[in-house]
Amino acid sequence: MSVLVSELQQQLRERSVRKLVVIADATVSALYPHYWDALSPEFSTMLIEVPAGEASKSIAQAERLWRQLLDAQCDRQVFILNFGGGMICDLGGFVAATYKRGVRFVNCPTTLLAMIDAAVGGKNGINMQHVKNCIGAFSQPEFEMPCDLSFLLTLPEEELLNGFGEMIKYAIMDAPSFFSELEVIGHLTPKDIQPGWIDKCISIKHEFVKRDPYDRHDRHVLNLGHTCGHALESLFAEEGRPVAHGEAVALGLFYESRLMAQIGNCPKEVAERVERLVRRHYCVPTFTEDEVRRLVDFMQQDKKNERGRINFVKLCGIGQVSPDCSVEPDLCNGIFR
Repeated sequence: MSVLVSELQQQLRERSVRKLVVIADATVSALYPHYWDALSPEFSTMLIEVPAGEASKSIAQAERLWRQLLDAQCDRQVFILNFGGGMICDLGGFVAATYKRGVRFVNCPTTLLAMIDAAVGGKNGINMQHVKNCIGAFSQPEFEMPCDLSFLLTLPEEELLNGFGEMIKYAIMDAPSFFSELEVIGHLTPKDIQPGWIDKCISIKHEFVKRDPYDRHDRHVLNLGHTCGHALESLFAEEGRPVAHGEAVALGLFYESRLMAQIGNCPKEVAERVERLVRRHYCVPTFTEDEVRRLVDFMQQDKKNERGRINFVKLCGIGQVSPDCSVEPDLCNGIFR
């Protein structure tokens, strides 16, 4: 029995759980088909499989999951285990938060992105009309599962880079030493990911979630790179060529650091360091005039905006960030050119 299975078994026993529902995407189910079998003799266990990919973060998939829970006669004592990456944590957490007004759940993250971001903090949700996370809820997992870095060995390179984009964000938020460690990485492999980096990212997120659990102010700094990043995700989804969330965040960091330098919030050399790190690992796209207009339109739909201005995280330097820097939409056009 693996350490994770043993940990979950103990936690379920302590909570007198009888029925366990595992929600996993098709890729994770294929890679780990019998991972939780050791729990079946003690707990009534059901697996619900979801198609892999961001498209499953939808009201249609949420409804399908609700129906399957109802068909299985799951009551409010059911316990949900979200086994997979960020999409599963977001979707499964949303389903758990809304089924019968909320049931207990836990996340077992299998990707770098999920380990340092989606599985932590209690924000969950789905997309609608290509707008990221516009339907959702705040609901904390019952407890946190430890991260098993062996899951990273099965990740394709693009999925590892998906999580690395969020890790760059945390490094920019934290301190020059963390950022400098990431700057020396060449071709990223699972062996490059240090357990201490994951612990640091989780610790940073916990700090802000504790101070601002409902994302009213302080927690906004965790959205560094996300105003542009979510717009990029929406644009590319609309064009039928979806981009992974972490890659979009990395590109968002590229464009937002450029914006912060242009409006005088951070030194040009800071923006250049961020741009160099992003370019080393990601392909920075070019946009047509129409695409720039649509990107700014998507940014204007961001839920943090007020009074017609676009809300960003204020970046003054590595380790120097603060929430809520409002910018007129017209000033955003130039950063994409």
